[in-house]
Formats: sequence, structure tokens, C-alpha cells
Amino acid sequence: MVDTVFKVIKASPLKSMASPAGGVSLREKPFVGKINLRGNIEDGDFTGPVERVLGGVLPSRPNTVVGYGAFTIYWLGPDEWLVHTPEDGQGDLVDRLRAALGDVHSAVTDVSDYFVVIEMRGPDCRDVLARGCPLDLHPRNFGPGSCAQSHFSHATILLHQINDTDFDIQIRWTYAQYLWSYLAEAVENVAA
Repeated sequence: MVDTVFKVIKASPLKSMASPAGGVSLREKPFVGKINLRGNIEDGDFTGPVERVLGGVLPSRPNTVVGYGAFTIYWLGPDEWLVHTPEDGQGDLVDRLRAALGDVHSAVTDVSDYFVVIEMRGPDCRDVLARGCPLDLHPRNFGPGSCAQSHFSHATILLHQINDTDFDIQIRWTYAQYLWSYLAEAVENVAA
């Protein structure tokens, strides 16, 4: 038997990126645990165990976000959600969900290493986002508690509005520097 021990080194692709000057600040939300959850929301054998583990009801309305204690749950589709956990909490949650669901038709996948979360804060966020995102971000259509999968320029994102002015953007690690650079340039252009 071969003994294998892996040392996990947490490194961010945004470590050397500077926040732009202007009406928007950018910051990485460091190392959030992320779990992709799939199942039939109309099946009580799925929703019952999930709700007991997460401490609340999965969002069923499209493009909404709910929070229960340490968990934030994003609606991604009629049978798909993204669950954020505190740093390093995803392993325990995956185990608990899989144990609770047993042989119920579902999928629980740790995608923590797949996405980076960029926090956009400030009064000019909507103007900056409008430079590369096709979503209608007018407050009557997209407000606090809303989320949507879309793209920003050439990168696929999950956009979440936190409050009247602030947003979180989730993006694949491989596109994080590209998106940051694009956002930083857009912030400077909006400020000019």
C-alpha cells in the first residue's frame, strides 16, 4: 500500500491584482466553500433531508438567493442550486448531505476550487456591470437577493446583488484575472 499525503496550498489567482480607484472597489471573498446540489424539488425524499441539513427551504423561485446561518443558497435552475459554506466547511456538508440523501436520485458535488468570488462594492457598480453584462440590471428587474447566470464580456459569471449598490460575482478561476482587469478598466472609465 502506498501512503499518499497531499498538502493543499490555497492560492488565489487574484493575489497580485490591485483594486481600481473610483466609485467601485473590488476585493476577493477568500476561499468560500461551494457545493453544487442537484435534485427534484418536488420530491419530499430529496427536499426533506436537504432542508434538515441546511436548516431551511431551498429557493424555488428562479434567480433568487436565500441564507440560513452559515449557508447561502443560489437558485441555478429548476433542479440545481449552489450552496456557499464557510471556508473548509464544504467537506463536512458534502458528507452530511450525501448521508442524509442516501440512495435518493440526487448529486452533491464540491466545486470550491472551481469558482472565485469577487466582491464589487460602491455606488457605480451597475454602471460598471453594464459595460460588459447583457442583463437588465435596472432596480425594477434586478434587486437585492437576486442572482443570475450570465456572462461579462467573454466570461461566464453568476451575479448576485447584495444590497442597493453592492454585488458579488462568481467566476471560474481560469477567468478571474481577465474579469478583474476588465472590471478595473471599466471602473476607471466610469469614473472619468
